[in-house]
Amino acid sequence: METHKYRMADYPYPLHTNRELEMMLAGTKPFAMFAHERVEGFEKRAALAGQDFDAHVKSGVLSEHVGTIRHASSGVDIDYYFYALPGEEWRVEACLLLLEMLHRGAWCRQLEWLEGRLLGYTDEQNEYHLARAYPDGWKR
Repeated sequence: METHKYRMADYPYPLHTNRELEMMLAGTKPFAMFAHERVEGFEKRAALAGQDFDAHVKSGVLSEHVGTIRHASSGVDIDYYFYALPGEEWRVEACLLLLEMLHRGAWCRQLEWLEGRLLGYTDEQNEYHLARAYPDGWKR
């Protein structure tokens, strides 16, 4: 995941950022991912932007999955928290494979497009984002 300078208000569609739980409960987002470097004193809730997924996981509305990936160059462990709607759990393994590539330094427009699709963005939304993120050109 590259860091891009964009403002949420600049997008013609609702971004998922800090609205993941709301959108998942509405059925408009199939999958969410959060990350945090593993450090002493860390609380999972901080990584989730204050969103309370626990009650929905306990009730079976969502499933929770946790994975840790060591960043290849820094050696830092990063904990990932994944949430999926029923039937969408396959996205966890696909996302973990993408994250392995990211942490090995292999990231590109096409992988970012795939990440967007896994997170529930449409082709049109991805194309809009990638045109802004990669102004030198973007082709699927």
